[in-house]
Amino acid sequence: MTVPIKSGGGFEWEVIEDEARFESLSSDWAELNSKQGPDGFFTRVESVRENWARHRNDPRTSLHVYVLRDGGKLIFGAPMIKTRGSLGTHKLQWLDSKTPLYDDVLVDPDADVKIVAERFAAHLKSSTLRRVLKINFVVEETALHRVLTTIGAPLRYLTDATFLDLSEFTSWDDYVAKMSSNRRQQLRRFARKIQKAGAGPVQRVEDPGTRRLAISTIFEKKRSWVKVDDERPEWIVPAEAEAWFQNIAKHEDGRNRCHVFRLASQTDWIASILCFERDGTLYLSKIAHNSAWDRFSPGSVLVQQVLQFAFERGLNSADLMIGRSNWKDRFVNRSRSVSNCRIRLLPLLR
Repeated sequence: MTVPIKSGGGFEWEVIEDEARFESLSSDWAELNSKQGPDGFFTRVESVRENWARHRNDPRTSLHVYVLRDGGKLIFGAPMIKTRGSLGTHKLQWLDSKTPLYDDVLVDPDADVKIVAERFAAHLKSSTLRRVLKINFVVEETALHRVLTTIGAPLRYLTDATFLDLSEFTSWDDYVAKMSSNRRQQLRRFARKIQKAGAGPVQRVEDPGTRRLAISTIFEKKRSWVKVDDERPEWIVPAEAEAWFQNIAKHEDGRNRCHVFRLASQTDWIASILCFERDGTLYLSKIAHNSAWDRFSPGSVLVQQVLQFAFERGLNSADLMIGRSNWKDRFVNRSRSVSNCRIRLLPLLR
């Protein structure tokens, strides 16, 4: 069922509640997404489809995609799901991948963000049975962050997303030269030791079948870590988590790319990393390594080569994504805050 299109103040809006209606809108959605920057990777039609695949089997849950048009032109798209609760109430949740990836929203860069945000806020409050809107990962400086701050939504800091701003350096050699001498020597020592132990050069996996196997190796290793370390997040365990990344990796075009890099010896797999690219930003998404090679810091060696690739490709940024750690801090020079959002929507709790 799709809520009929409503209009007022020169705008038309509707709530999409079935896949067929979303598919009929997909060309308009893709056109608006094409106006987004690097973070638009997470609001592509393909991403929305794969996200919904993670939720559609819950019988209590339905699509709830709010779209806004101005003069017939799509200017705003908020992908959400609605989950039925007790006593006829329901909650809204951002339509995410059930993994720690960025959440975002589509906004036409020519639209007045204040007006768009106010319309979205009015929709959120339009039902007296709506309890809450939950969003897990709101990244600073994204379109979603701008919309939420405009309406005064409560944001609770979780962690940082760190990245390397490549534009501050003229080249890979310039980046290395501006490291501290200790750090520079450490990276060279790691590379020299692992090569002496038998590791070959880092390879970019380009064959689709081989790449699929390489992604499976990353997830298999990360799932094995979960079994021995209860501190690790459990989102990695379901097979559907790997399926999301495998399916997204297949949807490449001129702006949205997938890269897998692999480090191995003649006898051992050592480490692999899965990256996505859009509009000059390389997202270092998933990395795993062979613990038998721990003493050679294979992750650092691999990331070093991936960053060199980013420089050689002429990219602007290498985003190490959600979560702060010492190894990430050694490579980056910038960060964005990551927050969650919980908007109480029941009239008495607003």
